[in-house]
Amino acid sequence: MNANGDERRTQVRRGAIGVLRHGPRYCMVQRASGIPKGGFWCFPGGHIEPGETSRDAVKRELSEELGIEVETVERVGAVRVLDTNHVLAVWIVKRIGGVFRPAPAEIADVRWLTADEILTIPRTIPSNERVLKMLGE
Repeated sequence: MNANGDERRTQVRRGAIGVLRHGPRYCMVQRASGIPKGGFWCFPGGHIEPGETSRDAVKRELSEELGIEVETVERVGAVRVLDTNHVLAVWIVKRIGGVFRPAPAEIADVRWLTADEILTIPRTIPSNERVLKMLGE
């Protein structure tokens, strides 16, 4: 209930993230300033558009954000982003083409980090820890 006594439903916003791994390192992106959670580190991905599946969304988002083509390998679950109304489908993906070219409007930096580095990097999105647990880290 809000201060006026009205009950309002907060609509859940669905998204999808792609877990891209190279050896013991995962592809992590730092969100650009000027967008929600700017400066924070997370797995790449974004919103699911109306009529789009999470599988299609993760492919589109990684193409738009990073300039790469991916194949979805396995959906490992979903996580809710704490302090938001976002629920993200978590996909393991494999790069099949394209050249890494981060979109500057969305991505400030890209790094390949180990699970330990992800857990200790400043300004990381809390759901990253739950994603790593899904992956057995």
